[in-house]
Amino acid sequence: MATYEDIAKSIKKRALKSVYLIAGDEPLFIDQLAELFLSEVIPADEQDFNLSVLYGADVSARDILLDALRFPMMGERVLVLVKEAQQVRDIEQIASHINDLPQSTCLVLCYKKKPDKRKSLYKTLQAEDAVYESTRIYDSKIPDFITKSFSTKGLSIDQRTASLMAEATGNDLEKILGEVNKIALALQGKTQIITPEIIEYYVGVSKEYNNFELLSALVKRDAQRAWRIAFYFAANERSHPIQITLATLFGFFSNLMAVYYLNQPNERTIAEALKLSPYAARDYDQARRVYSAAQVYAIVHHLRMIDAASKGVDANLPTSELYKELVATILSV
Repeated sequence: MATYEDIAKSIKKRALKSVYLIAGDEPLFIDQLAELFLSEVIPADEQDFNLSVLYGADVSARDILLDALRFPMMGERVLVLVKEAQQVRDIEQIASHINDLPQSTCLVLCYKKKPDKRKSLYKTLQAEDAVYESTRIYDSKIPDFITKSFSTKGLSIDQRTASLMAEATGNDLEKILGEVNKIALALQGKTQIITPEIIEYYVGVSKEYNNFELLSALVKRDAQRAWRIAFYFAANERSHPIQITLATLFGFFSNLMAVYYLNQPNERTIAEALKLSPYAARDYDQARRVYSAAQVYAIVHHLRMIDAASKGVDANLPTSELYKELVATILSV
């Protein structure tokens, strides 16, 4: 399967295949490759004749093939780019006509959905190494994505601050890039280091009251700080829904269970086993020293119970009470 870099290089070198299937459940990389095709393949003065941008909801496979089978006018290549190709109902019909396309054609199918690997179109293009699958980044990798995104702007951000920003943006990569661009534009010539204060000001997340800090307080058994953050969350329920907090804590403590099965747990082995950055592994290494495996098992069980209660299962407690139970349970195991 082709990588993003493979296709980007082939575009730059003009070594293009007749058809590409750019598919997957992460739209950002699909859109970026589409823009690269549009900006690089057909010169601006030829686009009126040799470029066709189609939309899946408006066309059939026949419409796409009619454009793709034509020859270029006053140029070397025809580019046919189909956006939202997953909406073309009879798209599979293209598979039997791929070999009929002129060598001067480049047909790009932007399919914002996981491809059906059992179908002929996928199998044919996969055999030609002309499929790129854009997959969502794991939540644990979002801070790294943020770090790299700032780096392309000549700005640096440490792992803790990147994790703080990730909590506010989630795994919405387009939103992340939007925030990065906004901050980079605002800070031109002022600084090269992104601080928590900058994230707090421009992204709108508190550097003190967030799920990352609550988790940190619980890992360190810092009861005063944990209670202060929990009371703040309870008083600002709309900005801090307890389901998000529970998901963050459940993800951490359920992963922590795996740490106890490592032969020699330390930051390096934890990072390798859980596929984390060394910075993130540090919290797990600290947590295993503070909590026993039995305690973590009990915490995971209680988190499940509180999650059920937050959804009205066998309980009808206000959020403030759920936060109290959450913190009290973890600190008392």
